[in-house]
Amino acid sequence: MIVTPSSSRRFAYAALAGAGTLWGASFLFGKLALAEMGAATLVFYRFVLAAAALLPLVPWRRTAWARTDTLLALVGACMAGPLVFLLQFEGLDRTTASSAALLVATAPPMMALGGAWLDRERPGRWAWVAVGLSALGVVLLVGTPSRGRTLVGDAMVFASMVSAVSWTLLARRLARRVGVLAATAVQFGLGALVLLPFMLALDGVPAPAYSAPAYSALGWTSVFVLGLGCTAVTFFLWNWALLRVEAARAGVIGNLEPLVGSVLGVVFLNESLGPYALAGAVCLLSAAVLATVSDAPSAEVAA
Repeated sequence: MIVTPSSSRRFAYAALAGAGTLWGASFLFGKLALAEMGAATLVFYRFVLAAAALLPLVPWRRTAWARTDTLLALVGACMAGPLVFLLQFEGLDRTTASSAALLVATAPPMMALGGAWLDRERPGRWAWVAVGLSALGVVLLVGTPSRGRTLVGDAMVFASMVSAVSWTLLARRLARRVGVLAATAVQFGLGALVLLPFMLALDGVPAPAYSAPAYSALGWTSVFVLGLGCTAVTFFLWNWALLRVEAARAGVIGNLEPLVGSVLGVVFLNESLGPYALAGAVCLLSAAVLATVSDAPSAEVAA
């Protein structure tokens, strides 16, 4: 099968949509797991499982690492562990799954600005319209008060999104140099080491699986879904697609994450969304569609 530039972008859009959908599910499974374990323990397990799944698949003999690549991986690991995931799940523990998921929708405008500034990307006018529509959706969604939300929790999730945008752009640079699989796997492996002292300081030594205080089957299932499906698979899809789609469009399509996360929170956790929040969800979905069908640039994002 010959992959043309247009078909390559279609595959990239599908990968972004899949990543956004799986990430949206992470808020539901995160809430279920956080009912039994601390946020630091949950994120540590998530990183260990992702690294264990991805590291054996890396073609090490065909992967050349320079000193700069190692430095980028270390910086990425330090950002991903404490500043992105730990901060996000500590915030999730203090607010609703719907609110945390919807705050993720603040990322596309930041992604667009970061891509334009750091990588000199020039999205077309309709891509910027999609970014604006996405931002409007955030205002409508987050501006509606709901039971169970806290300002501290929402602020922590938002701060994690600021870090996530920086980490995403850095990870793309590393992926260009060493390959998507190696960049993703190594950052999660190093990230688990970075998270270990945080877990021990905040949650203590986790209970062994065979002991009485061990987590339930639902708790372990949630951890495995988060580590393998919502981390290993998702970040590989995301980083692969990000080499083929500029940051502005990727961020908008990734806004399926808050849409899916908020819907799952309503359906399975009995959280509520008002009419303004529903209107915001429509804006997010429309923005994702608009980002994929208009102003399509040439084949791939320039390295």
